[in-house]
Amino acid sequence: MISRWIVKLVVGIALAGFVLFEAGSPVVTRVILDGQAHDAATDAAKDYFSGHDADKARATAQHDADGDGATLAAFSVDEQGVVHVTLSKKAKSYVLHNFGPTKHWYDVSVTASATPTQ
Repeated sequence: MISRWIVKLVVGIALAGFVLFEAGSPVVTRVILDGQAHDAATDAAKDYFSGHDADKARATAQHDADGDGATLAAFSVDEQGVVHVTLSKKAKSYVLHNFGPTKHWYDVSVTASATPTQ
């Protein structure tokens, strides 16, 4: 009787953990990627401010993205000198990334902007 109860409890906890992981992975990835995108934009803006070289600033953003395991999806510098960076990353999933309705949940993309400062 007790062993049956323990088995149900263990299975229930494992199932709840799996569901929380699948649902929480894109959220956690977005939060982490947001910080990485802001860091990449800030570093690129500092580089841009020092020499007004957009290619060098882009290389800095690319270096930051590569170091964080993200992809630099977009980079631009507008006419005011504001740097815009978009990073993307695939969130970890075991099951839901295989299904059409939930597949896009795991393709996380974040855009950040930074103004050149000293």
